[in-house]
Amino acid sequence: MYKYVSMKLVLIQKLKTLVLMIGLSACLSGLTLQASAKNLQENNQNTDYNVVVIHVDDLGWRDLGCMGSPVYETPNIDRLAKSGTLYTSAYASASICSPSRACLLTGSQPSRHGVYTVVKNRGSKTHWKVTPIKNKQYLNKDYPTIASVLTKAGIANGSMGKWHVSGQVPSHGFNEGKWGGYLGLPINYFAPFKLSFLPKDAPKGAYLPTYIRQAGVDFLKSHQKEQFFLYFSTYLPHDEINNKGEDPDATGTFRLSGPKVVVDKYRAKIKKMKEEKKDLKGHDNPVFAAMVEETDRSVGAIIDTLDKLKLREKTLILFISDNGGLSKYSSQFPLRGQKVSMYEGGIRVPMIASMPGRIAADKKNDEPVSGIDFYPTICNVMGVEPLYQPWVDGEDLTDLLFGGKALPERNLFWTFPIYSKPSLASRSPRSVMRRGHWKIHHRFEDKGYELYNLKEDIGETKDLSSSHPKELELMKTEIISCYKRFGSSKRLRPNPEYNKVEHAAECLKADKEAIPTLKTTAQVYSELGLQ
Repeated sequence: MYKYVSMKLVLIQKLKTLVLMIGLSACLSGLTLQASAKNLQENNQNTDYNVVVIHVDDLGWRDLGCMGSPVYETPNIDRLAKSGTLYTSAYASASICSPSRACLLTGSQPSRHGVYTVVKNRGSKTHWKVTPIKNKQYLNKDYPTIASVLTKAGIANGSMGKWHVSGQVPSHGFNEGKWGGYLGLPINYFAPFKLSFLPKDAPKGAYLPTYIRQAGVDFLKSHQKEQFFLYFSTYLPHDEINNKGEDPDATGTFRLSGPKVVVDKYRAKIKKMKEEKKDLKGHDNPVFAAMVEETDRSVGAIIDTLDKLKLREKTLILFISDNGGLSKYSSQFPLRGQKVSMYEGGIRVPMIASMPGRIAADKKNDEPVSGIDFYPTICNVMGVEPLYQPWVDGEDLTDLLFGGKALPERNLFWTFPIYSKPSLASRSPRSVMRRGHWKIHHRFEDKGYELYNLKEDIGETKDLSSSHPKELELMKTEIISCYKRFGSSKRLRPNPEYNKVEHAAECLKADKEAIPTLKTTAQVYSELGLQ
């Protein structure tokens, strides 16, 4: 009897030990991720981690398989998301490419570096109700970028692909650079290429993305035995322009362009889906679908090379789009607005962080983050200090990425004191700020405000500025603090050349922007499989 009881007690003790070990293992797994973030901060001078930023162009928030697209095939990007964390409330640094890239590379708001839009204010001056800020087309030569910091520290770095923040790469601290320059679209994707900084000896019909992929792969191979930073920037899935010159402001027609075999594949797929009465969710352009797949192919080339070189576990990959998509090519629903707009459709984008063994795999995180946060994050991960800390406006995401630790509540701020299309209020001067699930719009033209609860209204369909006065006043106070902190203009002077009659006539001819149907974030996430 004693022997039986004794054996039973031993068995119970073993079970308790096993349960304790399982619990301890789970705990240690979480602690490991948290400790990795702590170690990155405390011992960053001793790390030799690499970083690859994959910056894609004009990819909308839903334009990936892992973000709920029923049409676009993105197995490599989906694989990247599965290996790391997918951020569902991620934002581009700006709503259009040049300032978005300038902010990501410098960690600074446009009010510091002066790049607010592409090239210049647009539209007739007589249609400007207020006098916009004068735009700088490019970053000043001496403005520090992440590459300036890394080069000073002796860390290999390179920019491959789209550049669009100065002349030809390499520049602004980068040691190496290829296939990037002063223009943000390639004019044409198939050789012979018209731009001077693109391949000159490419055979007729050669496809530009293959050259950019190879440049990225070659950089990784040549620096595999040292610490490195790669800024891999695709032109895809941005459209091209059909004109005879090199200026997108010249007369011409913007159009999509992709490999015929891939386009034909999607043409057949979309036709079949329509015949089967399937919901394409507005993703019904076969050429854009092909360009998204080719974007995915480029991402796959980078991931596969890191795998072959056995560098994935010591390389942080950050994937993000430079701004929202264009609705004429791919639906932004349920988000309101599109590229250049300060509504969610213009700034909310897909983002992925992956580093096997360091970043939690197969996770989704709804923490609001921005491309402007990349600069201080990369500095921490690579063990360097920003060259001029007061100009760094982004937040270090290290604890969030590596430990899953939520950020303190903060203000995410964007300003566009610029005219892109004066006939549309959404593409005219305004600033926006997100704090928690609240978002405020400040319109410069009429000094008015809009207020939205993104938790209950992800499509910004219901302006709550009248019905929620307390929240509005709080958000107004916070956005004013952003103007002060970043040295941004909080008002613009009336334009003495403004012609009200001309402007009214232009507004009547403009396409009206659709406002989505009211849906909560929870409903949308459920429909897209993001919960």
